[in-house]
Amino acid sequence: MAALIVAGVVSLAWCLFAVWLGPQVGYVDRPDDPALKAHARPAVPLGGVGVFLGVNAAALMRNDLEWGLLIATTMVLILGLIDDRVGVDPKVRLVVEVLAAVVLVLNVASNPGVVFIVLSVALAVFAINSVNLFDGLDGLVGSVGMVTAAGLAVIAQGRGLDFVSSLELGAALAGFLVLNWHPARVFMGDAGTYFLGLYLTHLIIDSTNESAIEVVFTAGVLGVFAIDMLVTLLRRRLNHRPLFLGDRSHIYDQLRDRGVGVRAISLIAAATQAVLLALVIAAEQALGVEWGLVSLIALLALLLAALARLGFLRVDQPRTR
Repeated sequence: MAALIVAGVVSLAWCLFAVWLGPQVGYVDRPDDPALKAHARPAVPLGGVGVFLGVNAAALMRNDLEWGLLIATTMVLILGLIDDRVGVDPKVRLVVEVLAAVVLVLNVASNPGVVFIVLSVALAVFAINSVNLFDGLDGLVGSVGMVTAAGLAVIAQGRGLDFVSSLELGAALAGFLVLNWHPARVFMGDAGTYFLGLYLTHLIIDSTNESAIEVVFTAGVLGVFAIDMLVTLLRRRLNHRPLFLGDRSHIYDQLRDRGVGVRAISLIAAATQAVLLALVIAAEQALGVEWGLVSLIALLALLLAALARLGFLRVDQPRTR
């Protein structure tokens, strides 16, 4: 319990400090591009650093700091800080993400096979980018991330594996949400979303027995992060739009266009994530990992079809800054 309190307090303390620090160093995200930015007032995109510090402070307190994990997450954290400030070429970003993922997998897994390494690295890159794409409204990534951390804790505990790290992440995200809830004063920023995506990959790997199929199945906990990512790629492809050029047609953007409030969208996303995580847990308990994976793939297909039916595959014109 003490470690969870430390994670939350350190995260919140940093975010309070960041509110002062950001304007001093010119690190402020201003709503100067309505085509891409949904927030109404300036905010400091340094909140993810607080989550990073909170998680590591808690791990240090428990004498459970993993140096390979720390190096890998620091790599993507620095990448995100630079990307937020001056921008990074997508190819360079991808190379750093892959390198960080390799460092993570080789240091976290004790005896990984080639298939396990490839799948885990691919998962890390997917997780980093899906979390990043989902960070479009106040409170959205933080609330969904908290639910995901709780779900991973349940899965790890059910498998007899360490679950405390998942709870520490949830506590750090709770501290961040204090100042990120709408109207936000602090954003997670690219540094935070890159870190969160990679750290979730670490938790997924840690909650498995280094089995490739368990990694793929447990990746289902990405839930709404993954669904929004897949819908984004699908709708851009179907509408002949560039796959990597930003727009305001994400699922949460379209809910806003339909009159749903920012806080309500965050709560809907968190509740949806909770339902999806419950289905992942139930599928494993009822069907086992192999058939559970088949059921999750079928569910994903049904969800994508439902979203298409509801008109969520529309896409706006590509936006440039």
